[in-house]
Amino acid sequence: MKYSACIEMLYQEYDLVKRIYKAKESGFNAVEFWLWQNKDLDAVKKALDDTGLELCVFQGNIEGRMIDPRDNEAYIAGVKKSIEAARKVGAKHLFLMTDILQEDRTVLEPPYPISEEDKIKSIKYVLNTLKPLAEEAGITMVIEPLNIYVDHKGYYLSHSKPAFDMVREIGSKNIKVLYDIYHMQIMEGNIIQTIKDNIDAIGYIHIADVPGRFQPGTGEINYTNIFKAIRETGYKGYVGFEFEPKGADTEKVVKDVFGLIK
Repeated sequence: MKYSACIEMLYQEYDLVKRIYKAKESGFNAVEFWLWQNKDLDAVKKALDDTGLELCVFQGNIEGRMIDPRDNEAYIAGVKKSIEAARKVGAKHLFLMTDILQEDRTVLEPPYPISEEDKIKSIKYVLNTLKPLAEEAGITMVIEPLNIYVDHKGYYLSHSKPAFDMVREIGSKNIKVLYDIYHMQIMEGNIIQTIKDNIDAIGYIHIADVPGRFQPGTGEINYTNIFKAIRETGYKGYVGFEFEPKGADTEKVVKDVFGLIK
């Protein structure tokens, strides 16, 4: 496994570019963030070159909702822009949302009703259209289920099974699921068995504890057992540290988490 620091949430005592250097010092293989449009990608690229770290994932959708047929072309056009940004910085993953998340990461509700049938058709159309683009670019696009009980009320893709089912139907090694253990613990639990049963469809993993979205070891999730199970599957991909450090500075928190999961 390789480990990535989400620099939206970690090392917040430093400016964004400095966080890349701090991630290197902490032993990460890569960094990640959410939106790329508000970042100085030239400065990010220089820091990546200096440290030898990868920028492994950021948000691919820019405009519209994946669930809205009226937004299909705008959504796809936005992802195309993100593919070009990914090429610039060498990123190999883009995560995709089914809905629009506002700056505070709450869901912007559609201004009109969309039927369940139209939502599913729209998602499949978008993913099937993006499939050859992802394959050509050598980028893995990962769709992310999010919890609707604590953080993202109104978000459409809130459970893992529909995500896994769609990914398998699309049938591309470049279209996978971002399995966020924090979100799925809130929504459905059964983390270890879900990972074991669906590792073929998982292209990225995020970690944080419940409650609070703090570091592993602060809440109810047994990350020691979870990582034992992940290793047993043979997973070689990225694990993103996407949590808010609690109780100590980021460097100490990260060191403790590495001690827990490695």
